[in-house]
This record gives sequence, structure tokens and C-alpha cells, in this order.
Amino acid sequence: MLNVVLICMDTFRADCVRAMGRKPFMKTPNLDRLAAEGALFENAFGEGQPTIQYRRALLSGMRSFPFDENYDTRGLWPNLAGWHKIPPEQPTLAELLLDAGYATGFFSDTYHMFKPTQNFTRGFLSWDFIRGQESDNYRFPRLSAIDVKRHFPPDKPPMAMTLQHLSNFRDRKTEDDYSAAKVVASALQFLDDVRDAQPFFLYVDTFDPHEPWDPPKGYADLYDPDWKEPWEPIHGVRPEDGERVCKRIEANYLGECTFVDKQVGRILDKLDQMGAAGSTLVIATSDHGTEMMDHGAISKGAHACQHRHNNEMVGIIRWPGRVPAGRRVKGFILIHDLFPTILKACGVAHPPVQGLDILPLATGATERVRDYIITGWHNLANVRTLDYSYVCNYTVGPREKEWLYDVNADPREDRDIAAQKPEICARMLGRLEGFLGQSLPFDLPANKWPTAIPWMAWLKNSEKGKQIRVR
Repeated sequence: MLNVVLICMDTFRADCVRAMGRKPFMKTPNLDRLAAEGALFENAFGEGQPTIQYRRALLSGMRSFPFDENYDTRGLWPNLAGWHKIPPEQPTLAELLLDAGYATGFFSDTYHMFKPTQNFTRGFLSWDFIRGQESDNYRFPRLSAIDVKRHFPPDKPPMAMTLQHLSNFRDRKTEDDYSAAKVVASALQFLDDVRDAQPFFLYVDTFDPHEPWDPPKGYADLYDPDWKEPWEPIHGVRPEDGERVCKRIEANYLGECTFVDKQVGRILDKLDQMGAAGSTLVIATSDHGTEMMDHGAISKGAHACQHRHNNEMVGIIRWPGRVPAGRRVKGFILIHDLFPTILKACGVAHPPVQGLDILPLATGATERVRDYIITGWHNLANVRTLDYSYVCNYTVGPREKEWLYDVNADPREDRDIAAQKPEICARMLGRLEGFLGQSLPFDLPANKWPTAIPWMAWLKNSEKGKQIRVR
């Protein structure tokens, strides 16, 4: 039977895979190897984003967008539209594979999946949560144990979220102590444990290269060898901090991408050592990207759906003997397509889902399975064809706030031509309203359970916290 390895990398821009051809300076030899031995999807997108919305679609095969449900989210942060658990009536990929006799394992440091009210461990025989990423309330942020000057400029107070992150990881000494490496170490132990219990389904979900961007020493220098300052910008940089600082934080991000690629290589090497590579379907993906001064900012957020470098995802499939090596696919895929694709490959039946089997795309049996895609990120929706990308705020009246880009003449999506192409905007808007089943505006559910980051609440409410100056 076929084994499955599914690797998700948070905030890994698709164009940061060197094999995509857009950033030839990138150092991603392991993802490049995976692409060379399988199929690389050039138009892969998350149908609903960011983090939780994407993973819910990944593991259920059902769309998360439009964000028209409002499950209990008390204890979650952030509280973005669609940020909630997998609905209980939707079976998960792991549950179906477990019922089919697969040994299922899940290893991750993506802490949002393990917060109160979440249920992403459903169906996993073995799972491990590596603590500490970003604002994970793991260790109390003892400021005396952190070298604040090492990570923030002398004229700026530190960021509270970054202090939590640094506190959680204050005991790191070697590369093996970094979170992505620990996730993969746990996954490799699982592969050792199931040597005699195949078939297996391994799901590895690394929060890196999500910010803060603080890769092990030397990785940022691969992309910026001339940085001489005594501090490292790893979070919260703005354009007004200057071109030099912006360049360095981008180098930290790119360095973290390379570090995560190294961890992917450890998994591929392990499959080779086990003699399992030929009988294993390997998929590498990411939930979205992030802006690195592409349009004047270093961030992602509600505006992110506006450009492909944010809502595009990595999409690579390797299946020796079935997927031709080195195939490049132009046809659109969405993240919830992986659910039926994996189950079909494994010969496992599933209830009807909204995702499509994309194996015919990977093998070359067909060139496309859809003519356009619709994706959403909070209050923005994106309707995309191979010629145009249309973005609008779907929570306001029609045509009140919209953008249009000619993706062939303007691949960076710099020039908004909505005013010059009203007929194309109208066509794209019609597709969106047809998908939503109503005219705009679309009402997002009210957030009934707003939750503050715990340490931010402590800074605000405790006597000691009020004395700490942070951003």
C-alpha cells in the first residue's frame, strides 16, 4: 500500500522555492529535489486563509471560505473570520486513513492548532506538539533572561509578541534546539516506530518560516553577508526603519526558508534510508506567503489577498512511477484539493467533498481542472484567472473597493487597472456573487468571543506589567 508524507510550511512564499524560477538566488536544494522528482504546481493557492482556515480545508476537503460559520472561539487569538475548529460533521483526512488501516502521525509547532476549542489532532494515532512559537503562552517572559539589545534597535521598545517568542526559546544552543528541527526530529522518530507498521500517513506542520524570523546563526548571512550591526531585526520592521534594516529582515526570512528546507531534506533522506521513498507519496505545501517590501510593507494581514505573493502557496507532489519527474503544471489547484487526491491515491473512499482530485494534473492526463479560482482572506476576496486577478472587499457594496491586475503584462501586480477595465471587473464580480449565492455586501459573523493574547492582558492589567514598556 501507498505511504503518505504531507509537509506544510507556514508563511513559505512559493517564489522562495528556487525551482519556481522567480528567485534564482534562493538556496532550497531539498524542495528543488522534490520538484525535480515530481510535479511543481505554478498556480497553487489556499482557498481560505490564513493559518487555521487553510488547515481546516487541507484536512477536511471542504472550503473554509466563505467564512459564514461562527463556532466557539473563546480562548483563541487572533479571532479572524473563519478561524475555528474543523466542524464535527466533517471527517478528517487522518480519521479516514486511520479507519483504512494507516498508522497516522502528526508533528507540529503550529500552536494555533492546539489552542482551546481546536480539534486538529482528530484521527492521529501518534502526535506531538512542540511548544514555543510566536505568542504561544509557554514560558513566562522573564525579561532579565533575554538579551533585548540583541534583537531590537536601541531607539525602539521591544515588541511584546517577540519577547514571548524569545522567552520561550531562551535556552537554544544549537540548530537542533530550533523549533522546526525539533518537529522533524519527532517526525523521524515516528518513521522509525512505523518501519514494521506500514502503510503510514505522516503529517508534518512547521510554523517556520513564520515571523519572528530568527534562523540559526549564519543562515541570514547567506543572503546578506554585509550586515555588521550588533542587533538582528527579526520582527516588527517598518519601511521607515530604512532600506538597510528592511534588507536584513528579509535576509532573516530567507535564511529561515533555507533552514526549513534543510528539515525537509531530513525527511526525504529518512525515506531513502528506510527504502520507503518509492512507495511514498510526498506532498510539500505552505499556507501563504508574506510581503517583503513588494508593495511597500513587511507584513501580511487583511490586505494580503490583494497580491499573489501572499495568497499563493507551495505545491509539490512526488509519487515515483505515477507522477512524471520534472513536470510543471500551470492549471490552478486549491488546498482542499489535496484531501481527495491523497485518498484517491490510497484507494480510500470518502464522503463528497468540494476539493478536486488533481492527480490528472500531476500526471499530465489533463491540463486544468478549473478555469478560475476564488479565495478569501478575512474581508477580501480574490477571483483569479490565468489572465486577470480581481480583488474586492466583499463586505461592502459592489464596486465600492476593488482592484484588477493583468497578471501577464504585470506579474508583480503593481498596476491597478480596475478603472480601465470595468467590464472585466463586472464579470469577476459576477463569479464571486454566484459563488457566495448573493449580491454584495456579504455579512461576516460577529466575533462573540474576543480573546487577548494572554501576555498582553498581563502587561495591561498587572502592576508589574504596567511598568514594562513594550510595543
